[in-house]
Parts: sequence; structure tokens; C-alpha cells
Amino acid sequence: MVLQSIRERLTGILAFAILGILVVPFALVGVNQYFTSSSQNIVARINDTEITTNDFNQSFSNYRRRMQSLMGEAYNPVEFDQLTVRRQHLDDLIDQELLTQAALDMGLDVDDETLATEIRRIPAFQVDGEFNVDVYQARLQAQGMTPKRFQNEMRAQFIVTQLPRNISASSIATASEINDFIALVEQERTFNVALVPAKTDELVVEFTDEQVSAWYENHNEDYMSEEQVIIEYVELDAGDIDAGPPPDDAMLREQFEAQKARFVSPEQRLVSHILLEVSPDADEAEIETARQTAEDLAKRARAGEDFAQLAREYSQDQGSAAEGGDLGWVEPGVMVEAFETAMYELSLDSPISDPVQTAYGWHVIDLRDIRESTGMTFEEAKATLVNEYQDDAAARIFLDRADELVDLVYEDPTTLESAAMVMGLQVHEAGPFPRSGGEGIAANPEVIQTAFSDLVLLQGSVSDPINLDENRLVMIKLKKHLPAAIKPIDEVRDEIVATLRDNMARDLARTQAEELLATALDGEASLETLAADAGLDYSSHEAVKRNTQVPDAMLVQEVFRLGKPVEGKPVDAVLPTSGGFAVVELTEVKPGEFSEENAQFMKLQVERAVANGVASQEASALMRQLRTAADVQVYEQRITN
Repeated sequence: MVLQSIRERLTGILAFAILGILVVPFALVGVNQYFTSSSQNIVARINDTEITTNDFNQSFSNYRRRMQSLMGEAYNPVEFDQLTVRRQHLDDLIDQELLTQAALDMGLDVDDETLATEIRRIPAFQVDGEFNVDVYQARLQAQGMTPKRFQNEMRAQFIVTQLPRNISASSIATASEINDFIALVEQERTFNVALVPAKTDELVVEFTDEQVSAWYENHNEDYMSEEQVIIEYVELDAGDIDAGPPPDDAMLREQFEAQKARFVSPEQRLVSHILLEVSPDADEAEIETARQTAEDLAKRARAGEDFAQLAREYSQDQGSAAEGGDLGWVEPGVMVEAFETAMYELSLDSPISDPVQTAYGWHVIDLRDIRESTGMTFEEAKATLVNEYQDDAAARIFLDRADELVDLVYEDPTTLESAAMVMGLQVHEAGPFPRSGGEGIAANPEVIQTAFSDLVLLQGSVSDPINLDENRLVMIKLKKHLPAAIKPIDEVRDEIVATLRDNMARDLARTQAEELLATALDGEASLETLAADAGLDYSSHEAVKRNTQVPDAMLVQEVFRLGKPVEGKPVDAVLPTSGGFAVVELTEVKPGEFSEENAQFMKLQVERAVANGVASQEASALMRQLRTAADVQVYEQRITN
């Protein structure tokens, strides 16, 4: 729309004037410089191979689309456009190129038969589990790719993955490594503890202005306000547009007959699942270990083991594990794309899925029943047809008004007032809000990104249209910029006093705990007796594991950092807790071991985890070696959007 307006305006004397301006740089620099790549178009050079800006942008765009598909509604485009994310993606491309060069230097290749076999195994090219040439060609054509190009890219991908795959295949876990791993991970500790709480509420103390000021001066970085903006915006929403009267029944019946196949209630599927959580920052070894575990669980379910019992035992979905993984009746649009695709590929004859990866981890899905879709009558569909007719009419009016709004703003991009006045729109205000967003339209990631863009923040111009939803857009302008600054001391005084009070209460708790420990070590009385005399909580805990939350999660972590008791003599220490301090007597450390129940399955899991960990370390060592030996130049300033 904006380009159309520019094209229409570039006529007559103005067009010749601009053409004259453009002639100068073309004459001085040369036309060829505008149409060929140069060193300025390179984001990285790996030995003699270059990664251009276009290569990087295309790859990064594909990566963001994959993450959006994987994460669904959890995807935040602002988070996936940070410089750190872009740099990490560039590093991945560099590593891929280094592996390609190393593989080619070693003479690694993939024969045509292996390549063809792997392509035939891709589910996207199959119909009823069999490779289909027509589907294969149609899918590639839809992506704008020829079979030859796809085969070349597949061949290159296989060559690149051969080195890490061979490393992974050759990595093993020895018996001693497995035993050491389980001994450490499943270790159990027995200890006694007297909790000394930090009694902030009972602390009666007044802090002087000098104490508050001293803390403020020494910790003013803790009291910085975030950079914020206040924006003005106009909103155009098709939902606010009067689309006119609805059509008559004759027209609606005609539409109903033409679209009769649409008017069915969606098929619903009764499913359960097992989730093995994988952290978003997990390494390849953790991801692969979880996948292999999920694959084993799928095999066990197919072999006849009760899926619900497996879910209760292994699923890490807190919302469904206790219910045997039951997710109830699910219809299209509820689950993320990967989960939904796998769910609808199942049948009651083959109800257990292969492992399915989403942003939450690996899933194994069990299809328990299918509720077929049902049709709708004209009367049932009539309201939908009317709404669609009026929505379409409103959408057409919306597009015309959107064009008009953009053209008006183009004429004067320094203000929203004139365009709003002509179109009868109201200029609204949002903010202040920081880069993490705010409420209303300020919660929209694209609005946030645009509000802090150079165009709006630095140039003070009205933004391009921002789509909040289908047929709903806003255009924004900066009203006020509030840079990050140290908050005035009067504004944060209560916060400082609360911090000083908490610190004092914890210091008193630490002192009391240290005195209690010293008295116990003198042998005057047992820790239990001393705790009772002081009115403190005392408890004994046997065979505690690392992930235990009782008596306090922070305390348990600290207990597992203590050394082992020697010759039956306990290890005594004062340790921090989430609510104060504690006196601890560590009396026993027992190495972990395989339980008799599911010992074989657990051993297989541990063996895979250790082997995958070794493979990950060896792959990292290979990449470090390739990086050291290669000439790698990175132009980081060119990867920003």
C-alpha cells in the first residue's frame, strides 16, 4: 500500500529529480557494485567459504519458523530476535560448515541407494506408510524445490551428520562409569537438623537515614528503573465496522449447499500421553537420552504393558500423570502442531505413537477412542453463514480504510492527529511500559519491538501498520521516552528498610545457629535437646535424595555439598535455608544403587545417559579442534536485523 502510494507520487518533475540524484552514485561507483555481493555482504568466513548476509537471514528465518511451529502459543518473536540468539545461530552455521569441510576432507560420502532409502522413509512423502512418488513431487513443488536440489541438500546433510553420528555410535559407557553415575545421582544422605528461622516480623528496629543512605549509595544498581516508553496509537478494527444488513435466506441456503462439507462438528479423540520433560537449554545428550527413554516406553506399551501405569510411573506432566496420562477428549486446535499431527496419524488398530518432540519435551501418545464428526443442518449453520458474510463485508471495508489510513500517515509521518481526525478515529495512549511489555496492546510482542525500534524511538516517526489480529491493526508513535535511571531514594526507602530488616534477621539467625553448633560440639547437650530448649524445630531425615524438598529445598542442596562423615564421626555445619539458617549433623552418606524393581530398565537408561554424555563431550572436543585449526572470521555487527 505504501509502495503503491510512492509509485503514484513519483511522476513529472519529482521523478526526474530523483532519477538525476541516483545517476551520480551509479556513475561514480559503477552499476555492477549494486548488483553483486561484496565483502560487506559477508557475516562470516570459514577458511575459504563465506556465509553471506542473505544466507544467514534466510537460515535464521527458517529457524524461527521451526521454533514457532514447535512452541505454538509459547513462542515469543521478541525473544527469538535478540542478538545473542542470532549469534548462537551463526555459530551453529559455522560449526555445520566446519563439519562439512572436515567430512569432505576425509572423503565421506553417501551412496545413492542409502540416500534413496532415507528419502523413502520420510513420513511426509508416504501414504499409508508407503513412499508415494506423486506426494513426494507435490510436496517439493509446494516448497519451490526440485527433486535434484532436495537430493543434493539431503546428501549434504547426511555427510555433515556422519562425523557426529559415528562419534555417538562409538561412544560407550563402561560398567564402572555406570556404577559411579548411579552412585552419585541416586546417593542418599541421612542427617539431623535444627532450623533457626530469620524472624523478620518480630524484629523491632529503626534504621537511621544514614544507614538507609549508605545502603542506597552502595547498592544503587539494585534500584534502577527500567527504560520505558509511552506511546500514542490509532486502532483500526474490522469488528467495529458496520457491515450492513445480513443477506436473505435464499442467498444463505445457496452458500450452505456450496459449502455443505464444512458444516460438521470436528472429530474428537480420547488420548493419554507420557511426557518426558526436556529443558529448552538442554544439550544434545539430554535430548537424545529422553528420546530413547520415550522410545522404550512406547515399545513397552505396544508389547502390552498398561499405558496408564507407565504414565503414572514415568510421566513428568504434573497435570495428567496421576490420572494415567489422561488428556480427555481433544479436538483440532487444542494441542501444539507436532502433538496434534502425531495424534491424528494414530488409529485404534495402532494406538501408540513414536516419540513426539514439542517445546515441553518428548511425548508418547495413546489413542483410546475416536468420536466421529457429525453434520449440521441449515438452521444450525445459518448463524455461522451470516457472521461470515458480515465479517467478509467488514473485512473489505477494513482493507479500504487501512489503505486510506496508511496514505494519510505517509503524508505526515510525524503525527497521528491529522489522520485520526480525517478518519474519525481516536488517538489512544499506552504505557509507560518497558522492553518486557505492559498491558493492553503493550503486551503484543510486535508492538513492543516496534515501540523500541529506531524508527519510532530514535526518529520519532509513526510506525508501519502492526497487525494485532486478523483485520485489526494499530499504528503507533512515541509520546515520551523514559530512560533507565536510579530511582530517587524516597521512592525506594521502604524497599531498602525491608532489605536491611531481612539482612539483620538473617544475621541474627546465623549467629544463633553458630552459637547452637558451638554448644553442641562442646558436648554439653545433644543438638535435639538444645533445639528443644531454644524452641526450635528439630527433625531427623533418613535416606534423603537430591531432589527432596523436605525439610527445605535449599538446605537439601547444601547438605549434598558437604563432605562425607569419616569413621562414623558426623559432619557438623551451619547451612543457609530459604527462611534462615540451620544446624546440620550429617551422619551417613550411602552411595546410590539400582533398585530391584525395574533394575534392567534403569540400567539401560543410565547406560544411555552416560554414553550420550561421553558422545556429547567428544563431539564438543571435535568442534573445538576444528575451530582451532580453522581460519574463522565473524562480522557480528552485520547479523542484526
